[in-house]
Amino acid sequence: MNVGAGPSLLLLSVSFLFTLFLFVLSMSWPGLYAQLVGANRHSTSLGKVWLSVLFLFRVMVLVVAAESVWGDEQSDFTCNTQQPGCENVCYDRFFPVSHIRLWCLQLVFVSTPTFLVAVYVAYRNHRDKKRLLRVCVLLGFLETLKKRRLPIAGALWWTYASSLVFKLLFEGGFMYTLYVVYDGFQMPRLVKCDQWPCPNLVDCFISRPTEKTIFTIFMAAASSVCIVLNIVELAYLVAKAITRGQKEKKSCRKSRRERMQNKTNLTLFVSP
Repeated sequence: MNVGAGPSLLLLSVSFLFTLFLFVLSMSWPGLYAQLVGANRHSTSLGKVWLSVLFLFRVMVLVVAAESVWGDEQSDFTCNTQQPGCENVCYDRFFPVSHIRLWCLQLVFVSTPTFLVAVYVAYRNHRDKKRLLRVCVLLGFLETLKKRRLPIAGALWWTYASSLVFKLLFEGGFMYTLYVVYDGFQMPRLVKCDQWPCPNLVDCFISRPTEKTIFTIFMAAASSVCIVLNIVELAYLVAKAITRGQKEKKSCRKSRRERMQNKTNLTLFVSP
């Protein structure tokens, strides 16, 4: 790697992270989808299936249906007391973070590792572009750099495999957080609260618990499908790398035997 490679890669990483930060602030799902499609151009077929599942069964369900289901979670959270502040305290006790915000944060974190691949590909294109300009190649070749699909091998293989590992860690971490914070995926109908300033043990009722339970289980199932796809894709990459390594070893052995045979034939030819 040349001297300017470090600053170039750092600049590309900062620009991609800044773009992702803007998406988080505006929650522009179509914009995020467009960026992920561009980054996913260099992925395997399983990676494209993962992206389809992510947006069809998670983002679309979250935007179209889930947000309206949880829209009344605080306003319709009622307790059998008139003590001021009791309902707010009890709501914060049983809902420390909203399901919607937790799922949005999960989707952003799960999508982030895909940008690692995009950063590396952009760096490779930038490096090859500088190399082509150095030898005065026609500009037509420069346009093909943006559209080419790099083989998943070498450094790109490690980058892609690392992104899959990070996806699995983020998915598993958020699934565990959701299960621990809400004590499972089932939404209770009734919760009992004795937090101050409640005068005593009061009963609090959650609005539409059955519908919220169905959506929670659906989102957990969709997340599980994404985890399975990531595991299968990672296993596919490892198996493909092992197969490629064995082929390279066989090719090296074959070429070594051919060189030895040629050397033997040459020795027999020149010998008296």
